[in-house]
Amino acid sequence: PRSTLFPYTTLFRSIPLSEPENPDGLSQFLPSGPDQMEDTVHALLIDACFQATQRMLAVTPYFVPDVSLETAMRLAARRGVKIDLCIPAKSNHMLADFVRNRSLRALSNAGVSIHLLPYMNHAKAVVFDDGIALCGSCNLDSRSLLLNYESAVVFYDAREIEWLADWIRALIP
Repeated sequence: PRSTLFPYTTLFRSIPLSEPENPDGLSQFLPSGPDQMEDTVHALLIDACFQATQRMLAVTPYFVPDVSLETAMRLAARRGVKIDLCIPAKSNHMLADFVRNRSLRALSNAGVSIHLLPYMNHAKAVVFDDGIALCGSCNLDSRSLLLNYESAVVFYDAREIEWLADWIRALIP
């Protein structure tokens, strides 16, 4: 039966699923925003920081993490996780560039390698070890992670994870 609130739900249920091109490659769509019950991308990033044992590679145009994400990253670095953070030396938001400095100092003191790109890069991607990566519209800042409507694709397959890791490493000057 059709719902009066969502009259098109039966239409979407009738769309057949296609076979994936690479049945071994696992990925997941991950929405985030004020309409979600939990802050899923934020929680994933913090959990992945605590689970990481080898590496974290990240690229984002705006880096203004909240205390919990910054702390998770600092603790990971102090545990010996190699963290490379790629951000533009100068973004197109002067205020974001100004307020990121406190976090960057704390992370640098904990052992995080901060790479200032000589150009504006609007890419957003994070890789943790060999087991998980995400790429999407989420900046590594509180507004994007906790207030805005965002989405990401989470990758679990080693081939996609390593491709993204290689791409981020190629950005490092």
